[in-house]
Amino acid sequence: MTDSPPPSGRPEGAQTALFVLFRPVLFAIGASGLALGALLLTHRNSPSPPPAIVAETALPDPDPAPPVSAADFRGGLDPADFKGFQSAQPPTQQAQPSSDPEPPAPDRYELTLRLEKGDTIDKMLADIEVPETDRKAIVDALHAILKKRKIAVGEEIQLEIQTLPGQSDAPRVLSLSIRPQPEREYIVKRSDDGSYSGEEKTYRVSPRIVRVEGERHGSLESSGIAGGAPSQAMVEFIRALSYDVDFQRELKEGQKFTVLLEQLVTSDGKITHPGRLLAGELHLGKRSVTVIRFRPQNGAEQFYNPKGESVVRSFLRTPMDASKVTSRFGMRDHPILGYSAMHTGVDFGAPSGTPILAAGAGKVMMAGYNGGYGIFVKLEHTRDIGTGYGHMSRLGPGIKPGVAVRQGQVIGFVGSTGMSTGPHLHYEFYRGGRPVNPLAQKFAMQASVGGKDLARFKGLAGQYVAQLKNAPKVAKPDAFDDNHASKVDAGKRETAKEGRQPNVAARSRIVPKKHTDATIASGPVTSEKPAVKHRSKVTASHTRQLANGS
Repeated sequence: MTDSPPPSGRPEGAQTALFVLFRPVLFAIGASGLALGALLLTHRNSPSPPPAIVAETALPDPDPAPPVSAADFRGGLDPADFKGFQSAQPPTQQAQPSSDPEPPAPDRYELTLRLEKGDTIDKMLADIEVPETDRKAIVDALHAILKKRKIAVGEEIQLEIQTLPGQSDAPRVLSLSIRPQPEREYIVKRSDDGSYSGEEKTYRVSPRIVRVEGERHGSLESSGIAGGAPSQAMVEFIRALSYDVDFQRELKEGQKFTVLLEQLVTSDGKITHPGRLLAGELHLGKRSVTVIRFRPQNGAEQFYNPKGESVVRSFLRTPMDASKVTSRFGMRDHPILGYSAMHTGVDFGAPSGTPILAAGAGKVMMAGYNGGYGIFVKLEHTRDIGTGYGHMSRLGPGIKPGVAVRQGQVIGFVGSTGMSTGPHLHYEFYRGGRPVNPLAQKFAMQASVGGKDLARFKGLAGQYVAQLKNAPKVAKPDAFDDNHASKVDAGKRETAKEGRQPNVAARSRIVPKKHTDATIASGPVTSEKPAVKHRSKVTASHTRQLANGS
């Protein structure tokens, strides 16, 4: 027979090699399974442990409860005896607020009405649905303090009104005030018992010095008004400057000026007078011109320069605050006739309607239409000197031949009558009856401060010059236009509606007051009233919430 190779010498396959490799792992898994099975069998067959023995503890007998008698029930049950038995709420839970809403607070607000032609206080209050009993009480209280005084048409009536919840159609007037003059006010107030009483309140008036600073843009007068100066003060300032300043050659756009004003103010800040001119300063680039108001002893009040010399000269340098010289004295090509001719005066271009001032005191020799000059005024100042003013749109008040005029008086207004290509003033100056160049004339000062007045003037002048730099500035007026007014009024009416205010109809805005009397209770107003826009019955203005944090 053929001998076979021993097992160790046989070739091994892939499966045999894997078995040999994982054989230790398989033995380990099998041993672990046997151990777990034996452990489970041992735990199931083991006896349960014996019950634990609890040692008994002897407790002492409690004290016997005291007997209950009838006296224990005579005073009733005290809730504090059961305090320990009350169930405690979880610490995270809070007491829930009451679901009932609080009643709304009364709505209080202010209302400004204006007295129109034909209005009475009773009628105005009825228009905002004030109850009749309250209206009668208010009118009676107002009559008692006004006595026989009457309220002017256009006067403002200040009201403080309250509307109660659920009674918005019956507003309650808490106070009514009328201030016809800044220093005097009439007030009617409601008492706690529902009655009304009136009082007259007066305010102390005292002077206050302020300054206005500005730059020239356009005319000097309009520039000052834009800065907060009253028109009358600026007119005085321009007249005081006109003796020394050539407005056509020296006055430029953007030049700075300052005016010092004396206002009259009440104790609560109301201005009774917008300001009297005390001093002024104009910067002309290379030089500055300062004018100071002063009254010498036994003399008339007028303006002086800081040296004490009167600014008043025999004639004004120029007869108005014009913008520029449009044509000078001498030969020129005539703009209408088309040929060269002598121009016997100086033309000052200015807007139509600009006031024309008399260059000096004198007598009116001619006033009316004069051919190519249009509306023309000729003044005679002395036997040798005269002035002429042409192309006016109209004459000044009271100007006619034979009338005496003072220096600086308005004798007419700029226009374009006669042979003219546009609004301007043709100004002529005569010596011995012949026209000469007005801009080449020199005029002497008339007076100066002297004697005992000089020391007083120097002290006042030093004070005014310092205040021109450090006095408080006047508040500038707010810009206001019709479109802005309509938007503001619309917003106020909307606020009144949301605030449960009475139904107030739209009315014209406040206009300048007229010194025309109107009745208080029932009599109609017969005086004339200026035309206003959007006129209707009642005005609601300056509405302001006083309650509810608004």
